Amino acid sequence: MFIIGERINTSRKAINEAVGRRDASFIQADVKAQIEAGAHLIDVNAGSRSGSELQDLSWLIDVIQEAVPVRLSLDSSDPRCLLEVIQKPRNLPMINSTTAETARFVKIVPVLQKRECDIVALCTDDRGVPRNVDQVLEIAGKLIRDLEAAGVKRERIYIDPVIQAISTNVRAGLMAIESIKRIHREFEGVKTICGLSNISFALPKRPLVNRTLLALAMRAGLSTAIIDPLDKKLMAILKATALLLGQDPYCKAYIKAFREGKLED
Repeated sequence: MFIIGERINTSRKAINEAVGRRDASFIQADVKAQIEAGAHLIDVNAGSRSGSELQDLSWLIDVIQEAVPVRLSLDSSDPRCLLEVIQKPRNLPMINSTTAETARFVKIVPVLQKRECDIVALCTDDRGVPRNVDQVLEIAGKLIRDLEAAGVKRERIYIDPVIQAISTNVRAGLMAIESIKRIHREFEGVKTICGLSNISFALPKRPLVNRTLLALAMRAGLSTAIIDPLDKKLMAILKATALLLGQDPYCKAYIKAFREGKLED
């Protein structure tokens, strides 16, 4: 399982304050902690800082790369901002994200053509969020065709089926799991990705629901999860699930995590 650490986001109070006071050491310490906990790539989002997003995102990229040689996911809803910073990462970047919405997709194409990168593609279009699995697959197919036409290699495409709240749609969990399974079956070579937290919106004990979805999504073939790797219980579920799915040869990763005190039940 490929893990993207989600913590460097200015919607989090501590990160927003650190960016505001330009506290590089705070940001670097958080990134190092995420990597130590198992993150392979760090998502970087300054979108909540209206009016200074470009400067703040650029600063975050610089201070992270000063201390840690890690791949970055550049997370912004503003394609102009992404176009300005796409050349800054030293390693292959990920762009988070585009959708199949016509206006949004057209604006992201110049970013994708300026530099090779991975791209997160959300299964929403001009109709809004999909209502069923067939619509998820329809939108996924369009995204893949349009991204490949724009020059993106299939192995660089990460399809997000868009997790919806089970509190408003009791079948949202089943829809997510079936969508992941069918995306891998019908579009060979693409990867799947998702965040977990939408599934538990408005429910008590949200982390319990999120962790359970992670295990089920991994069984369906989920390639990548955007998570908080400092959530020890979530990471323990991830490692135990990988173990049970035969993804951990000789149980090495699980045993290593146990010896390092990283398994919390």
